[in-house]
Amino acid sequence: MNELINELVDAIKEDQRYIHFQKASVSLNNDDVLELMKKYQSVVSDLRYLQQFDAYIDISDKQNEFKEIKKKLAQNSIVQDYYQAYYQINDLLNEVTQIVFQNISDSLNTT
Repeated sequence: MNELINELVDAIKEDQRYIHFQKASVSLNNDDVLELMKKYQSVVSDLRYLQQFDAYIDISDKQNEFKEIKKKLAQNSIVQDYYQAYYQINDLLNEVTQIVFQNISDSLNTT
């Protein structure tokens, strides 16, 4: 059984979707992307803190800043490539899961 699992893992590692995902993950370490993600985290943190005072202060500037940084992240080609690769590898892994667990037992529901 372990040998079959190791063969499956090796086959997944050789699949172009997995290889692309690995490369896309590494490319997220780009200085521009890291700076965008750092700014995003900072704005999210600030916004969460300010939301508790929403009834007393205007946080629309921070909300607009959040929308802008989120838009910049979404439009970044490196981030887009990563998410595309992420969804492709997840689709592959879902297919593998369905095949592996198909008809394994009537008492197990995997849907």
